[in-house]
Amino acid sequence: MVVPPPDNTPQPYDHVHLHPDNALGADPRTPFLVADTEPPGTYTLWHLADHPDHHDWAAAVTLDDIALAVRVTTTDTRTWNPTP
Repeated sequence: MVVPPPDNTPQPYDHVHLHPDNALGADPRTPFLVADTEPPGTYTLWHLADHPDHHDWAAAVTLDDIALAVRVTTTDTRTWNPTP
């Protein structure tokens, strides 16, 4: 089983979905990739590779905007709701 970090925060390469009222105004059904984490609590997101704007778009959000995190590894998938 894949376990989230002790502080329950997404890490690079995790997929995330945002809350409906997120700061970006992004569709909550759109999955994003966590590209990087910046202190204190900022997450740089990219569109997934199959999205038409994959190479031309990036944004930063805080943990308050993230509703769902998904970590996929070669052996397991873990889904959780991150808490600020």
